[in-house]
Amino acid sequence: MSSKKLVDYIIVGAGAAGSALAQRLGANPHNRVLVIEAGGTDEHPHHRMPAPYAQEPTRPRYRDQHAPQPLAVRRLGHRRMGGLIAGGSTAASGTGRGGEADHDMWETPGVTGWNRARFLGAYTAMERHAARATGPHDDRGRQPAEVVSPPDAATELWIRALARWGIDTEEDVDEGPEVTADLPRSMPTGAWTSTFRTLARRRARRRNVRVRSHCTARRILFDGTTAIGVEAETPRGTTQFTARREIILCAGAVGSSLLLERSGVGDPEVLTTAGVHLVAANPAVGSNLRQRRGAAFTLRLDGVPDRRDPKPVTPAARLKAKAGKVLRRAEAQRGGDTSVLAVLDSQGEASGPDMELLFTSTPVADRDGDGAGGTGRPEEATVTFCPQSSTSVGSLHITGPTLQDPPRLVPGYLSTDQDKERTVAAFTRAREILATEPFASVMTETFPGTDVVDPEAVLRYVLDHGVTVDAVGTCALGTDGVVDDELRVRGTHRLRVADASVMPALTTGDTEATSMAVGWIAGDILRNANTRSR
Repeated sequence: MSSKKLVDYIIVGAGAAGSALAQRLGANPHNRVLVIEAGGTDEHPHHRMPAPYAQEPTRPRYRDQHAPQPLAVRRLGHRRMGGLIAGGSTAASGTGRGGEADHDMWETPGVTGWNRARFLGAYTAMERHAARATGPHDDRGRQPAEVVSPPDAATELWIRALARWGIDTEEDVDEGPEVTADLPRSMPTGAWTSTFRTLARRRARRRNVRVRSHCTARRILFDGTTAIGVEAETPRGTTQFTARREIILCAGAVGSSLLLERSGVGDPEVLTTAGVHLVAANPAVGSNLRQRRGAAFTLRLDGVPDRRDPKPVTPAARLKAKAGKVLRRAEAQRGGDTSVLAVLDSQGEASGPDMELLFTSTPVADRDGDGAGGTGRPEEATVTFCPQSSTSVGSLHITGPTLQDPPRLVPGYLSTDQDKERTVAAFTRAREILATEPFASVMTETFPGTDVVDPEAVLRYVLDHGVTVDAVGTCALGTDGVVDDELRVRGTHRLRVADASVMPALTTGDTEATSMAVGWIAGDILRNANTRSR
């Protein structure tokens, strides 16, 4: 066997968690680490420009495709839940830690060590923050500083509208029951920086870490119930890699659970129906899918300074405009659009936040890919609302043994009365703020339109044209979960999962930061396991 195909550790997925884990394992020069990534690299300048980050998840080449089940309203085509690019979803989004109590809920009888203190230690080790960044920091941490762009004119008007509701601007959204804060991003030089670029790319100085892009894991290879390698598809055909120590799945809430099932680990009934030989029974695989469902208002802005340039009418003016466009593109790489995140009480009672409201001073295409929403014109802006804690549960399972067999996705959106009530309340609260001066006088709601008012119409809109923000839970931690508190896949040996799929519940913030921390903690677990085995 080629020495390039025989390594100590195989990490499947170069997203938030996989990149952090590669950094931890690669710190030991004696470890030979292979990272398998289905997508390409994030080298293209487009992935480093801040402005397009909101549109990036909508591009089909960077998303997984799924065969959905009918929802309460109609059959919904899905294009989401996986960033098919090195860096994963962090190549196209920011990061946020979530609330203080988010991680303490993970620690239950039989699951120890997964609490806020442990995550805070991981965050501190990973991050260093620039001015106005949030939380304690370690100046020698690995993650570049999170910085924010100065607000543009439209954002300033939005902030003033929030202030009329008593929603103050703070450095951190944890500062009060209803606050707003600039959304920090990993842009220490003004260009977007994904976790892959900032963490795993240290392999340039570490010959013991290698990344294979455009390499899709088909199945895990087993000797009995012991994981020994990975079979993968590459542009040159099928190949196999062997791990001397362990295999860690960091392919996300979609990729990790589906890979387990294609490899024979999962619910015996699901595997039998899909025509997959059973290796280890683990009925929880693919269940407990938790997703956050919200929707966006598309707005046309009029009378806001510097929203668009006049058209040139002479050859000289056209040449000057072309040169200006090049300069503005460079400027966009340094600054880009601004986004402001508010955490609110959907009832307006300030008893505690239960929704997020994100203002972005650029248009955002419809993320479920049905063509509705904005036109992408520069005079558009977007306000996205999303309830924080979803109680609805879905599932995701394979339908056949190959990568070409579309998975069976049952989203479970708004399947509980609590989620329906919170969604309608969040929609109503968002529209109240949209109607507040001074922002109201410069905007016109173009989608969904003012005729969407009653609860049934709101729910239909959210189901038909909504945004699925995060997905977790398909390989959840727990006494009855897919993995134990050391992230080992139950029923197998030398196989672990370390990504968003192990989260038993959604965090109140974006899941990227938590995924990075899970990968970092997994590195500590593996290092300790190796120490004990010596």
